[in-house]
Amino acid sequence: MKRPTMKLAGTVVLATAALSTSGCGADSSVPESDAAAERVVEGTIRQVGGAPVARTQIETETGPIVIAGPLALEIARAAGAVARVHGTSGVDNAPDVIQANTYELLSVDGLTPLVGLLDLDDRNLVLRTADGLRAELIGGSARMREAAGSKVWVTTRDDGVSIVRWGILNPPGS
Repeated sequence: MKRPTMKLAGTVVLATAALSTSGCGADSSVPESDAAAERVVEGTIRQVGGAPVARTQIETETGPIVIAGPLALEIARAAGAVARVHGTSGVDNAPDVIQANTYELLSVDGLTPLVGLLDLDDRNLVLRTADGLRAELIGGSARMREAAGSKVWVTTRDDGVSIVRWGILNPPGS
């Protein structure tokens, strides 16, 4: 069954579920001192330094926090964006490190981005988000068409379909 196409218009509102904490009370099988503390940090993504010691960090109101873990490279590809990173404290609960479990892009150049898998459908660019939204996009370049299969972020004009900017977060096969 083919899903109906949804043309996006206006501002996109992203809803997020609250993080639940794992049980660390008296009945927990994991001692409280060994449990990783869940964290949520928000700020601007930066990639600092050069290869081979480049690191990804998020600039928060209270200072920079290094982003570690398998998502660090993907998040680094959104450098300059404002993001919310969900994860756990780093080694020894270091306050300046977060092991990223998930993330959301909140803003790119003041616009709310859509994040999803870029696809071609009869030569039309389509973005498929994790929550099942299918958005047809207008104005993609040849380079963007070549990126089909990649996880991308896209910002649009007020019409919700005309592409302003986009970037690859995770190329196919990564």
